[in-house]
Amino acid sequence: MKRLKRTYSRCALWTLAALLLCMIAGSFFDLPLSKLLYPGHENRLGQFFAAFGELPAFLALTCSGCLLLVYRERINPSWSALTAVCGAALILMGLVLNIREASDNVPDMPVWVSILVTVFAAAATGAGIVYYARGASAKTVVRFVLTLVVVSIGTMFLINLIKVPWGRVRMRQIYKTSESYFTPWWQAGSTLKKKLMAEGVSSDEFRSFPSGHTGISFAAVGALFAAKSRLGVPAFVLALIIAFSRLYLYVHWPSDVLAGALLGILIGNLTFLRGGRGLDRLEEMRTAGK
Repeated sequence: MKRLKRTYSRCALWTLAALLLCMIAGSFFDLPLSKLLYPGHENRLGQFFAAFGELPAFLALTCSGCLLLVYRERINPSWSALTAVCGAALILMGLVLNIREASDNVPDMPVWVSILVTVFAAAATGAGIVYYARGASAKTVVRFVLTLVVVSIGTMFLINLIKVPWGRVRMRQIYKTSESYFTPWWQAGSTLKKKLMAEGVSSDEFRSFPSGHTGISFAAVGALFAAKSRLGVPAFVLALIIAFSRLYLYVHWPSDVLAGALLGILIGNLTFLRGGRGLDRLEEMRTAGK
C-alpha cells in the first residue's frame, strides 16, 4: 500500500508540473486560442456542460448523504435519527445547489430539465456508492463521507476564494463592450471590473480565473485516481470535455481551464493521499463489498 501511495503521489506531481508548464506557456496564447475555438454562436454542447459541469461536486454531497442515510444504524444506533437527518440534509443540499447552479448558468433551460438530470444522476451515483460500500466498517464509511465532503466543498471554496477577488474578465465580455480588454491571468482585473460594473455589467463577467467547472470535475478525477477506482478514466474523459466546453462557450481562457484543472487535481489527490488513509479505506470498502 505504501508503494502504491508513492506511485500515485509521483504521478500526481508529474501531472501538476505538466499542467503548470502548460498554463505558463499557454497563457501567452490565450487570446488567439480562444478566438480559434469559439464557433461564433451559442451551442448546445457548451450550454449543457455550463448547466451541469459542476455536477460532480454536488454528487459528492448526495453520495455522502446516501451513505449516512442507508448505513446510519451501522455507524451508531444511538445516533441513528441524527445521522439520518444529516444524510437527508446533504442529499437535499446537493440537489438544490445543482438545480440552482444549472438554472443560473443557463437561464433559458426549463427547470424540469435541470431537476430531471440532477435527480437521475444523484439516484444512479447514490445507488452505486451504497452498493460499493456494503460490508465496510462504520469507521470507513464515516471517513469516506468526510473525504467526499472535503473534496466537494473544499474545491468550490478555494476556487471562489481566488476568482472573486481576482476579477479577470471573461472572453465573451470583450466582444460585448468596446471598453473591455484582454488581461493575462497573472494580472488582477480590479480596475476594469470596477469601471464596467459601475456601468451595469454583471459581476459574473469577472469570474474567469480559474475555471470552477474544470476545477470541480478534475478534483473528482484526482480523487478517483488516488482511490484506484475504475471510474477514473471515464471521469478524466468527461473532465476534458467539460474543460473544452468552457472554451467553446467563450466563458474562459485556456489558462483559466488549466489553472482549474491544476487546483482540482491537487485538492483531489491531497485529500485522499495526504489525508492519511485514502487508499486504505477505499480498498477496505472495495474488498468488503465483494
